[in-house]
Amino acid sequence: MEMTLETLQSLALPAAATAAAGYILMLCLVRLRRLIFPKVRHRFAASDLPKNVFLPAAGRYVISVVIPPLTFLAGTSHFSASFTLRNRDTGTLSIYRSYGRALFQVRRSDMRGRRTIPLGSFTCEAPGLFEVVCLNPEVVRESYELEISPHVSPIRLIGLILTTIAASTAVIGGLVLSVLWISGTA
Repeated sequence: MEMTLETLQSLALPAAATAAAGYILMLCLVRLRRLIFPKVRHRFAASDLPKNVFLPAAGRYVISVVIPPLTFLAGTSHFSASFTLRNRDTGTLSIYRSYGRALFQVRRSDMRGRRTIPLGSFTCEAPGLFEVVCLNPEVVRESYELEISPHVSPIRLIGLILTTIAASTAVIGGLVLSVLWISGTA
């Protein structure tokens, strides 16, 4: 097969598209990893409250229940847990909004089999040390933990997953097309 300028130009487009899709795929995988394992994550038992946690940035945070692995019947009493959150630096109270059993919430599970189910959210107006108090800790089982982490929008998660699928399809398709073109069968 003779390599002409036209042949090289026709190979450059799939190779560039594959490289661009590979870059987008790597960005998506890094962002998905940050969603599954957030940088700011405080875990503690419900019985350990009141708990002081440091939140480094203003924004929306979620209080979740972490269910241990091999727990087949998780129960539902933890959905009725209510919390009081106060910024110890400024003295302001943050309003906790319970999700209840909402359908469109981002639930996570890690490689150890622990499931993280959001219970509610609150807005952190200013970074600082927050005092977290569970008003009814008896509704959360002793083997469960509570977690405070940044809020993840379901729309953002769905968009990220669809972009990851599209980028991986483009990378695989570009590699297959390049191999077929080089072998002369395309």
